[in-house]
Amino acid sequence: CTTAKSDRNRVIQKNGNWDYFKAHVRELLASKETGDIYRRRKIDVEPAFGNLKANLGFTRFSVRGKEKVKNELGFALMAINLRKMTVARQCFNKNRQRNKDA
Repeated sequence: CTTAKSDRNRVIQKNGNWDYFKAHVRELLASKETGDIYRRRKIDVEPAFGNLKANLGFTRFSVRGKEKVKNELGFALMAINLRKMTVARQCFNKNRQRNKDA
C-alpha cells in the first residue's frame, strides 16, 4: 500500500535490446572456440592476479590516475617476476650443485 497518487506510480519497463544481447553472449559462450579461449585464460591470466591478491596482498591501488595506476601495477607485476626468477635461480643452483657432487 502506498500513499502516492495513482498518476505518480512508478512504471517498470523492460529493455528488449538487453535480452537480445544476453542471448547473443550466451551463444558465443556456448561455442567451442570461446570455451577454448576461456579455458586458456584460466591458465594464462587468472593465476597471476590470484597470486597478486593472495601472496602479495595487492587488492587495491593506492594512487589515482591511469598513468600512476599503470606504474603501480607494473611494480606489483615486477615483484611477481622477481619472485619467479629467485625461485628459478635457486632451483638452478641446487641442480648445478647436485651435478657437481655426482
